[in-house]
Amino acid sequence: MKRFAFSILMVAMVAASIGSLKAQVLEDTPPLDNFFKKENTADRLPREYVYVREADVYIKWRVWRMVDFRMKMNQYLYYPVTPVQDRISLMSLIMKGLEDGSIVAYDALTDDFRKQLTYEEFIRQNTQISELQKEDLDNPGQFITTMDTSSFQIHNVKMIRLKEDWFIDKQRSIRDIRVLGIAPVIQVFDEESGQFKGNQTLFWLYYPSVRPLFAKTETFNRHNSAMRQSYDDVFAWNRWFQSYITKIDNQQDRQIQQYAQGANIMREAERIEEMLFEIEHDLWEY
Repeated sequence: MKRFAFSILMVAMVAASIGSLKAQVLEDTPPLDNFFKKENTADRLPREYVYVREADVYIKWRVWRMVDFRMKMNQYLYYPVTPVQDRISLMSLIMKGLEDGSIVAYDALTDDFRKQLTYEEFIRQNTQISELQKEDLDNPGQFITTMDTSSFQIHNVKMIRLKEDWFIDKQRSIRDIRVLGIAPVIQVFDEESGQFKGNQTLFWLYYPSVRPLFAKTETFNRHNSAMRQSYDDVFAWNRWFQSYITKIDNQQDRQIQQYAQGANIMREAERIEEMLFEIEHDLWEY
């Protein structure tokens, strides 16, 4: 009888230990939020550019353009504001890369990628401390001074600036595009009047150095979630975005808004865009 009771006790202890082990496994390993394991994306590498010799560059233009996330075609670059499941917005991805050191930012004063900017320096530069006068609830009519701290918010970035080279490769007889830089842009408003003061470039990223991170991160595809493209596909290959030109190489190094006003700014941008395509067409037309 004692042996039988001891056997039952041992079986109960083993069952309890197995149950606790299963509970621990379930707690440490969350269930797969999919019906298959996505393995290709994490190991994806950026596609290699075709090598171009200097002697084969027949014509080249340097172009700066603006990508506005508020345009319908570009909204997938802005959302989700907060990462969800396997989706992350372009700006959230950039800030995550800056924070963990996988990408490097450069100062926004120039776009020639000379002065590096660390994540801590960027946060410090974009944190504002101001004094506010608030009425003391315990002593009506008397005011106390409080300190208000406002820091950088990802959702305020609704535009990015691109710096790219357009060129004619006579060896391959094609027009090609290489993105050199990408820069987040925010709109600045007057704190008191709310009047728009202008756009502010936060920092520049050297695009060839961020391609590995962009290549392994998928974007949203509203037509088919199984056929998503990477952020590198968006900018380096498919150019799946809507934008407008803000500057092209010129003698005075001026932006379009410095010599055009109002609606003429967009007309000039469209004229330059059309010129870039027509030159390629006219070059190979017999």
